[in-house]
Amino acid sequence: MKKIVPDPPASTLRRTVPHIHFGSCNGAHPPVFSVHPAADIDDALVHLSAALTSAFETNAQLCEMLSRPLEDLAWATWQSLEICQALTEALRNRGEQAQAQG
Repeated sequence: MKKIVPDPPASTLRRTVPHIHFGSCNGAHPPVFSVHPAADIDDALVHLSAALTSAFETNAQLCEMLSRPLEDLAWATWQSLEICQALTEALRNRGEQAQAQG
């Protein structure tokens, strides 16, 4: 009997890819940091969420301190960070929902 629905993708899609570096000070020196190859996506999302929360809180303080036109730029950044936070949380919750069902 043939399957109507194919098997889900392999679990390798739940890992990060290697060779993603950061911390090079705009090319002034070789990168200092990198994403660990094959890190679990759920663990990476936890760290991403923490980093976004830190950036969001720092930017919120800037929004309160600045005046126009810089204030407008800070609010635009605030909105972008809010979008990133929402997407990250949606991905994290999806992972938690899948664990609860499985």
